[in-house]
Amino acid sequence: MPASFFFIARYAGYSGSFLTWAFENPSQFTLAAMPAWMGLVALQFARNRRRQMEADDARRQQEQRLLHDALHDHLTGMKNRAAFHTAARRIAVESQNYALLLLDLDKFKLVNDTKGHQAGDQLLIEIATRLKALEASHDNISAYRLGGDEFAVFVHASVSHDHLSGLGEAIADLVCEPVKLDDSTVDVGVSIGIAEALRPTEPIKDVMQRADLALYSAKDRPGSSVMFYDKVLAEASLSRLEMERDLVSAIAQGELMLEFQPILSSGDGHIVAMEALLRWLHPQKGLISAERFLPAAERCGLTRKIDAWVLNAACMDAAGWPGQVAVSVAISKAEFEDDNFPARLVRCLDRSGLPPQRLTIELSESVISLGMERVRERLEQLHALGVRVTLHDFGLSLHALHQVIKMDVDGLRLERSLTQSVLTSTEGAGLMDAMMQFGAAIKVANANIPESNDNTIDFVRHRGATQVQGYLSSTPLAASAVSEFIANRAGPDTARRA
Repeated sequence: MPASFFFIARYAGYSGSFLTWAFENPSQFTLAAMPAWMGLVALQFARNRRRQMEADDARRQQEQRLLHDALHDHLTGMKNRAAFHTAARRIAVESQNYALLLLDLDKFKLVNDTKGHQAGDQLLIEIATRLKALEASHDNISAYRLGGDEFAVFVHASVSHDHLSGLGEAIADLVCEPVKLDDSTVDVGVSIGIAEALRPTEPIKDVMQRADLALYSAKDRPGSSVMFYDKVLAEASLSRLEMERDLVSAIAQGELMLEFQPILSSGDGHIVAMEALLRWLHPQKGLISAERFLPAAERCGLTRKIDAWVLNAACMDAAGWPGQVAVSVAISKAEFEDDNFPARLVRCLDRSGLPPQRLTIELSESVISLGMERVRERLEQLHALGVRVTLHDFGLSLHALHQVIKMDVDGLRLERSLTQSVLTSTEGAGLMDAMMQFGAAIKVANANIPESNDNTIDFVRHRGATQVQGYLSSTPLAASAVSEFIANRAGPDTARRA
């Protein structure tokens, strides 16, 4: 730019230096420099304006990213719980009719536990992709991931019951298609609960509660299921939910207790063992049998914790009984398959002082589903500790007969319905004979038969049953009454005969 001024000065006929000319001719210099300075100012302003616009764009993009991240799930890119509640507020403001579908994947935990969290994440991403594709193909639905394996779908319109049912079935079909992972293919199911808003302005929490109760009912059904909110079903679901809630605190509050039922020799009637029967002394509902609350324990993940309590309490009680009467304790499949179970069992025996030969672990036929190699390995570990193992409710499954041949168990307890039929039909008697012959063929030491009357006891004793058990001998006893019962029943030679 100074060169331009110099040329202006030369054009004006001045031959001196540029600076000398500028100082000697300030007015001419100012006039000559004005356009250049104005250009500089305009250029700088334009640069500043561009930078400001770029900064504003960057800030807006950052705000949009932050808003997107706040309203979308990081793993799947699906709208999240915050977006769900934002949509619910918008629906209320706009007074829209709507329905809500809550989804819960079945067997997701199994995939996570057996194949790892990476496989579980792949599964969630694929399910989310399918739901987003469904959302894109419908104008009136929006899908959200609420967390874990829980999803929700809003229907932003007043639609018929049949339409909602069809949508639920379509979603179930979509989710249940096999999912290809890196090294395998998995099948998952889905439970779906549906609730319709009673009015456009109904609070979302009320609609969500009804949909959640419908979902709970759906999860109680085998396989994938779609359920609408129903008052009768909801009351039953609410009762189960209350039981689960109360059960969480039952162990800590000391509300669980044991009763014991005698197992007798079918020969001379002496007491061989006592079976531990779990009860829950609910502060409002009274005494609740295990059959009523163990399904709730399984749903809320308390089965193994309860198993541990039962085993410890039974061993502590049995250690104080007179003679050598054993205690029989049923454990769940989940506890049996846990690799730490043998170590916990050793600690339990050490704490109680109960000799291992006085403890019998009862298993159900369901352990067969773990795979025979794993079952045989665990049975070897238990036998190495000196503990006896029996199968209870034996005879429910023909498939189990084939598998039991491969299992090294010490006893079989036949399912009650088999013994109830032995005196009423030729087929029942023949089936009992076959079961006893089966036990003898696989060298099972003891066969425990649920008694129903004296004739049943005589019948099964002549066919080889070594033990009987039931209300005919005794109703279940409180833990505090067992020692006296054993002493009164056995007399002075308890130890010798037991």
